[in-house]
Order: sequence, then structure tokens, then C-alpha cells
Amino acid sequence: MISSLVRVTSLTLGILFASALSGNALAGSDDRYAAIWSKAGGGEWVARHGLTSDQYQREFNKLTGQGMRLVAVDGYEADGVAHYAAIWTKTSSPPWEARHGLTSAQYQAEFDKLVGQGYRLVWVNGYTVGGQDRYAAIWEKSGGPAFVARHGLSAAQYQAEFDKHVAEGFRLVLVTGYAVGNEARYAAIWQKDGGPAFVARHGLTAAQYQAEFDKHVAEGFRLALVNGYRVGSQTLYAAIWDKAPSPAWVARHGLTSDAYQQQFDKLTGEGYRLVDVSGY
Repeated sequence: MISSLVRVTSLTLGILFASALSGNALAGSDDRYAAIWSKAGGGEWVARHGLTSDQYQREFNKLTGQGMRLVAVDGYEADGVAHYAAIWTKTSSPPWEARHGLTSAQYQAEFDKLVGQGYRLVWVNGYTVGGQDRYAAIWEKSGGPAFVARHGLSAAQYQAEFDKHVAEGFRLVLVTGYAVGNEARYAAIWQKDGGPAFVARHGLTAAQYQAEFDKHVAEGFRLALVNGYRVGSQTLYAAIWDKAPSPAWVARHGLTSDAYQQQFDKLTGEGYRLVDVSGY
């Protein structure tokens, strides 16, 4: 399990504009959700969950055609098929590219091609469908600090990569867990961009995650990212907390699709915006 406290910059999760449009509740009865809402101002945004691959592609085409930009996408298996949860915002941005449903080899090929064209990886999500790992990712053509991205890592390999890059002055900005066979795998992004203290954890049971959450929030940290994933019959969590200044925020985990929709409706009605969602 990772334990790290270093000086690094704050994680941004597409907190740009605010005008809530309701989520979608179409996935199977076994899906669960973890999410973060922030009381941040801004303009229009849209969130969807429980979308099949075809439904997600249609929403993607429709919303990007309306000038929306995809800022987060999370794949997961429900009723034996891939489903997606995603967040779009209406904001000016540099050129960007998004992909989903990629095998490991396809993802690597897209990564090499786009990075070679001057894009940088800003989002990666690993997930499992039918026992096979799949990847969804977002790249943007913008400048920025040095970054390192890895995927397909075992828990031991991920820990070794974490220790190495943090020692080199990099900061973990994104981590996603998933399963290959009955073993956990991880994909992650590190950036070399100094900022506030952060703490990262992975491989946590629900009880361990709640204990870590309570501890770090009491220490003045905010939850910047949470990712739920299943390995065999076990549900696990990976998360990042940091000490970046932020408006009021709310986090939930272990929600059914209906419970997630209820929380979504309640919190957006109170002026919160969804900034992170993980299906599992």
C-alpha cells in the first residue's frame, strides 16, 4: 500500500463551469459508484453514467458537436458488458483526443502516436470487461510539465514506479485500478510540477478506504480522486488526497445506480458540480 507525503501541485479534475444536467441511470443492478462533487462556480456541464458503449459514443458525438469537451471518462463492467460514466464541460481548450474500449496494445499505439504529435496524456482509465483489460484515455495538445504514464502494472510494480517517480520529484495525479485475471493492475500518471502535500493509497477495502478518508480529511486534506474497482469478488479503492485550497466538497462511495442518481440530483440542486465519478 502506498504511503507518501510530498510537496507537489494540486490536482485539477475539470472543475471549470457549472450548470448541472442530470446523470443517466441505465446500468445493471450490480454496478456501484464513487464520486466527488465540488461547490465551484462556472458554466455548463453534463454528466452521464450507466451508458453502454454505443450509448456513450452517441452522447460523445452529440455533446462534442455542441462544443462540449470530455474531461473524465470511467469504464466498468455491468451485466457482463462495458458501461461508461463521463463528464463533459463547455470550455475553450486546446485540441484534444479521446479513445475508449482499447486493448493494451491499442492503447500503447495511440499513446505513442499522439505523444509523438505533441499531445500529452491528461486522463487514463483502466477497466475490465469479460476478464480482459481495456482502456479509455484523453490527450490534449498543450504544454505542461514533464509527465510519466504507466499501465498494466501489478501492485508491486506500481509501488516501485510510485516510489521511483516521487523520489524524482514527480507527483501522482491520477491512478486507476482494475483486474487482469484475479490480480489487480494499475494505470497512473505522474507530473513534475511542485505544489501542496498529497497522500495516495491503493488496494483499500471499503473499511480501509473509509478509515483513510476520515484520517486525512481530519488532517486538512481534501479528496482529489477516488477510483473503485473489483478484483475477483472483492471491491477495492485507490485514492488521492491533497492540501490544495478548494471550495466545499462532498464525496460518496459504494452507491447503487439509483442511490448515485439521488445524490447527484440532491447535490447539484444545492449548487455542487460533479468533478469525479468511478463506476465498478
